[in-house]
Amino acid sequence: MNSIEKYLRTNIKLSTILYFSTLVYFVFFIYSDIYLIEPIIDIPEIIDSLMFFWFLYITYIVIMIQKDLNDKKRSL
Repeated sequence: MNSIEKYLRTNIKLSTILYFSTLVYFVFFIYSDIYLIEPIIDIPEIIDSLMFFWFLYITYIVIMIQKDLNDKKRSL
């Protein structure tokens, strides 16, 4: 477990905020790309790719946090 993952697993609220903020970013990006003629913000492709992989990483961490919480509940 690397240091970022360990930090985010100990700070559950921060990982939730990061998860939903990246989700909002993708919803906003899809909305501006599909429904608007001109995008609101012109974001380079490299940042989109990085945000996508960050979203996958945060999703993994959130799933692991939920698994840890379920394991703690079962052990009680």
